Amino acid sequence: MQRSLMHRVRSLVASWLRTVADALAWCFSPVPGSVKNWLTVLFLGVVLLDIGLAYIYVVPSLQTRLLHQKLDDLAGDSHLVASVVSSQNPDQYDLSNAAALIDTQINARIVIVDRNDLQAIADSRPGLPLNVRNFPVVATAGRTGRVTISEATINGTHYATAAVPVVSQLGGFPLIVLVSTPLTDLQRAVQNVQHQILLAGCLALIATLFAGYLASYFIARRLKRIERGALSIASGDLSRPVLPGPPDEIGQLAVTFNMMGGRLREAFSQIEREKENVEVLLYDLAEGVIGVTAEGGLAVANPAAATLLGRALPAGTPLTDVLPPDVAQALAETQTDGEDRTVVVEYGARSLEASVYQVGREAEVHVIVVLRDITEQARLDAARRDFIATASHELKTPLFSLSGFMELIDEGDLDVETEKEFLTLMRQQVDRLTDLSLSLLDLSQVDSGAVRLEPNDIDVTAVTRAVVAEFRAGAESRGVEIEVNAPAELPAACDERRLSQVMRALLDNAVKFSPSGGTVAVGLGGVNGGAADDVVITVADQGPGIPADELHRVFERFFRGNGGSQKSGTGLGLSIARDMVELMGGTLTVRSSSGEGATFTVRMPRIQG
Repeated sequence: MQRSLMHRVRSLVASWLRTVADALAWCFSPVPGSVKNWLTVLFLGVVLLDIGLAYIYVVPSLQTRLLHQKLDDLAGDSHLVASVVSSQNPDQYDLSNAAALIDTQINARIVIVDRNDLQAIADSRPGLPLNVRNFPVVATAGRTGRVTISEATINGTHYATAAVPVVSQLGGFPLIVLVSTPLTDLQRAVQNVQHQILLAGCLALIATLFAGYLASYFIARRLKRIERGALSIASGDLSRPVLPGPPDEIGQLAVTFNMMGGRLREAFSQIEREKENVEVLLYDLAEGVIGVTAEGGLAVANPAAATLLGRALPAGTPLTDVLPPDVAQALAETQTDGEDRTVVVEYGARSLEASVYQVGREAEVHVIVVLRDITEQARLDAARRDFIATASHELKTPLFSLSGFMELIDEGDLDVETEKEFLTLMRQQVDRLTDLSLSLLDLSQVDSGAVRLEPNDIDVTAVTRAVVAEFRAGAESRGVEIEVNAPAELPAACDERRLSQVMRALLDNAVKFSPSGGTVAVGLGGVNGGAADDVVITVADQGPGIPADELHRVFERFFRGNGGSQKSGTGLGLSIARDMVELMGGTLTVRSSSGEGATFTVRMPRIQG
């Protein structure tokens, strides 16, 4: 019985502990119900634990004391039974009467057993089933010859048992007297105590639940105010202070929280100002700026950097994957020795200048890479170098020719015809120098805005035919024919001298690049889609054409194309021609492809008739 009771106690305590553990786990889980809930459950857990400890302390000890008392009483009764039985006649009838008499006095079943074969001789309750061998104390007493007392479970019922070996004084017959009494009353008493403890525990739980909920409610309400303040700060509202309440620990926490909110407001204001400054300095720059971490990863990049590199630049991108090799090498060297570096690289169609700087203070960004698009500057520098070389050549040739002719004439050994021929050649070289100087003068006037236009009502057809007549002799000497398709009269409002200058540039370019036997076609009117209010002039040649990758650079200053060095000229004629047309309110465009010649189209405003 004691082992069964302990098992029940352990099961009940284990159940209580699991309940407490589940409640505490719920309270301290990542998403608890609320502070008042876990405080309430904590109080309940403590009360449950106290009830469990009280149960463990009271019930087993009570059970043990009652059982020992029962066994002690049974031991005293067994000696009385043994003295009575030993004085009886060994006749079975006398023994049965004695057993029944004793049963009524001590309220215990008396069974008299033959010690030799362990068979019941007399039973105070013969109507009840009995198997003597189910009582271990009988065998023990028969083997040892001493009184044996113990508890036993027979067919699910707990008994207190005692076995006493006796010898009949009348017949000397060896007997064992088995005294047994059920422990039902003892179990009932223990269960009553259990019920009382559980009832008291339930009442204590209800009282604790009520008191704990009230206490935790007021605590949680104050903490909830701090929580709402934290949520306001998290959402960006730093203007809502928390009501402190009583000056206890929670009140002090609220005061400290309000101080923190004030400092955060000041810090965020400063951060916003600095952020605005950084955005103005960084994101509005035309230069690309890339911040690099100590590990070589990308920390920050402005939109200009993504545009120059032609790809998105999210934070953490390895720069070795996006930077040109020379820039990546300069970055690695700067990270190693801390020296600033500047490199110029060709990246696709762009020329980029990359400057790498070491940051002088501790920060997430250790190195800054600044990218500048110097494509136009590089092209201009190349064109200027080419122009200087071309201009030097253009100046050197006529100057050397003039110098040689002058030396020969100065010697005086020439005849009249030869001297006239030299003078003619000298005049041609002077004209060549004059054209070059005039081109440079026109270029400087366009740049400075000093070009003076004298718009008049002119006949474009007449101007065009006059310019064509200037080039016809030179074209025929090269085997090139010039065809003109123009109406009898075509009025327009423009500067006649400047329009003639434009036509000369277009015809000079067309004749220069046309092969021997080719034709230069000059057309006037509304061709090529000209509007009714436009005068359209086209000059088409049958030259080698302009490659697609050079077509957009035809009107650049100093540009003469990849094959330009094989032709004379400075590369300024077409550029000046476009500037003049635009100053007169028109447009100059080109259409060409390799091997199919080029067609230049001028559109000018027409005089309304």
